[in-house]
Amino acid sequence: PGAPTGSASQSFCSGDNPTVADLAATGTSIQWYDAPTGGSLLSGATALADATTYYASQTVNTCESTSRLAVTATVNATPGAPTGSASQSFCSGDNPTVADLVATGTTIQWYSVPSGGTPLSGATALADATTYYASQTVNTCESTSRLAVTATVNATPGAPTGSASQSFCSGDNPTVANLVATGNSIQWYSVPSGGSPLSGATALADATTYYASQTVNTCESISRLAVTATVNATPGPPTGSASQSFCSGDNPTVA
Repeated sequence: PGAPTGSASQSFCSGDNPTVADLAATGTSIQWYDAPTGGSLLSGATALADATTYYASQTVNTCESTSRLAVTATVNATPGAPTGSASQSFCSGDNPTVADLVATGTTIQWYSVPSGGTPLSGATALADATTYYASQTVNTCESTSRLAVTATVNATPGAPTGSASQSFCSGDNPTVANLVATGNSIQWYSVPSGGSPLSGATALADATTYYASQTVNTCESISRLAVTATVNATPGPPTGSASQSFCSGDNPTVA
């Protein structure tokens, strides 16, 4: 028979400990050698060496082919695990998913187990106090070791509490810092969602609504307390006589 057929270049990953038995050729009673003619017959258990050529014959009706298929094996290095923080925290209000986990490497894949298993979809919701495992793939070789990341999903708090109407006097030059809300790490905004936090030194405007969030365990509330500020004009002094006289017999008082 003629030589068997097959791909002249075949790639493997070092982490799989590839051997001659992993080489592929199509034919009958394939045998592998270390030379294009003659040479030594290789055991299937022989470890493949990178950038090395192996030669396959086939045997039909007891006749072995004199021509051989030449196959150059590339053994790519299997990468180590990707790197990253072993503890990563999220907020329930953000509906975190596997896609929000962070690892540094190439072609990251996440699993629910430290080895084997099936890759998780990026849309998979993260569960609190659960460990996820990341691999990386370089030159078609996926790491056998994985980065373990424990996800903490903190509860996003509700809005702080407080009076929805708060009054101030213009003469006191009231600012955002004078607004009152009960909660943790209060922040004030000019809008009910989004926007940038207001400085505590921001002057309050009359008949204007301000919105307060609170932050617990690094999670800021999505809902906000709405407070409408009334800034009343501070009046001038009353009028009257600058000198007033009384008689001691009347026992005069401030009244």
